[in-house]
Amino acid sequence: MIMRRSRIDHLLRAAADVTGQRRFVLIGSGAVIARSQNLPGNMMATPEIDIYAADAEDVEAMSEQIDGSIGQNSAFHNEYGYYGDGVSPETAKMPRDWQDRAIEYHGPDCPGVIAIVPEENDIALAKLVAWREKDQVWLIHGLNAGILHLQTMADRLNQLPDTDPDRGVPPRGELERRLRQLGATCKIDFAIVAPSEPGRRPK
Repeated sequence: MIMRRSRIDHLLRAAADVTGQRRFVLIGSGAVIARSQNLPGNMMATPEIDIYAADAEDVEAMSEQIDGSIGQNSAFHNEYGYYGDGVSPETAKMPRDWQDRAIEYHGPDCPGVIAIVPEENDIALAKLVAWREKDQVWLIHGLNAGILHLQTMADRLNQLPDTDPDRGVPPRGELERRLRQLGATCKIDFAIVAPSEPGRRPK
C-alpha cells in the first residue's frame, strides 16, 4: 500500500468527523509524505498514518476513538485498505524543539482540518530511536534519496529526550553507533558533536 496525500486527506477528514477535532499532529512516515515532494516509493509504502488530536482535552481518549473508528481492522480499514493509528504525543521520540520546525499541512481534500507535520529529520531521529527493521530501511532510502541528512540528524542528537530504557530511549552512545552504521551503509561522511561542545562541529 502506497500512502498518498489524497489518502492522508481522507484519513484527516475521517478523524475530524470521529473526534470533532480540527487540528491534528502527524508523526511517522505519513508526516513526511504530507510535507515532502518527490519521495521514493519505498518511503511511502505504509497502510497507516500515526495521528493524535493536538488540542484535545484528553488526547489519549481521542486516539482511542480514532483507533476504534478508522484504525487497524476497523470497517474503514477493511473498506479502503488504509487506516489511522491513534497515538500519543510521547510515541515519537523527537528533538525537544521539533515544533520550531514543524509546518501546517492544509490538504485540498480536508478543508478546515489542519495537520501539524514535523520536519523530515526530526521524524528520522524518532525512527533512529525506534530502530525497527522497517525504520532502518526507511532511513536508508531517505538518506540515499537526499530527503534526509545525517549531519542534520547528528547535530540534533543533543535535543533528543534523555536516556530512558523504560520509554524506549537508548543511550547516547547507541544512537551515535546507529548513525555511524547508516553513514557506512550509505557512504556518507559526517561528524558528531559531543554533548559538552557548544555549537556545530567544524568542517
